[in-house]
Amino acid sequence: MKEEKTFIGAAFLIALAMVVGAYLLSTVDYAPKLNVSDITSTPNVYVSSNPPEHVLTVSGVATERVNPDLLNIQVRIETQDENAKQSQEDNAEVSAQVMQKLKDLGLTEDEIKTVSYRVDVVRESEKVCDTFGCEYKYKIVGYKTTHSLNLRVTDLDNGGEIIDGVSSFGENEVFIDYVSFTLQEETRMDIQKELLKEAGQEAREKAQAIAEGVGGSLGKVVQASESVYYPTRSYYEPAYDYAMAESAAPVPTSLSSGEIEVSATVSVGYEFN
Repeated sequence: MKEEKTFIGAAFLIALAMVVGAYLLSTVDYAPKLNVSDITSTPNVYVSSNPPEHVLTVSGVATERVNPDLLNIQVRIETQDENAKQSQEDNAEVSAQVMQKLKDLGLTEDEIKTVSYRVDVVRESEKVCDTFGCEYKYKIVGYKTTHSLNLRVTDLDNGGEIIDGVSSFGENEVFIDYVSFTLQEETRMDIQKELLKEAGQEAREKAQAIAEGVGGSLGKVVQASESVYYPTRSYYEPAYDYAMAESAAPVPTSLSSGEIEVSATVSVGYEFN
């Protein structure tokens, strides 16, 4: 009898605790809080979960033609030998000569960066035929080491001399893969800020004109996105054959940077009343 009373009392306490807990949970406010007391301007935030019924979306575009201030040159150094170690040692020797030449031409270590380095097996195929047919058999004939460098040249007038300087090393060992004109990061950011500002202003002027034309009015900005396009002017520089007649002197390389057209687009959605 005593055990039965104890069990009933424990069950009563558990039930009471569940009721009290449910009541306390029902009084807690889990809704997100938005503190705008420190915001000096009207925020583009909708506290309501319902989006505006009418949104006017427009785009503004701004462009500018600028002179590039950075020249990227990719140099490829290749050496091949029957022995993999010898191929790498030969490559290291030519690479050291090329880097020293680049420094003599005014480039710093920060402007000379390795972008890739690899050693590949070189194979040759041989067609073998018998009474059952023909097949190709491959055999290893050597190893090729490739060291690619990226040169960042800010003195654009020096670009042609740099190309001629590195191309003169070794027969069929140093190649210019590509040459491209672009913008330095600081220049890119300055131009981007101005163009985005102009594109944003154009978008707002378009929205205001549309609203006035249909007798409406603009509200808050409810969405915005942007994109900036930076093209590069690239040139392919074929490997120059320096194994020519001694009487034929190579013509110095001349580069023309031209202009780059940078464009920015801003798309904005306004609450439309």
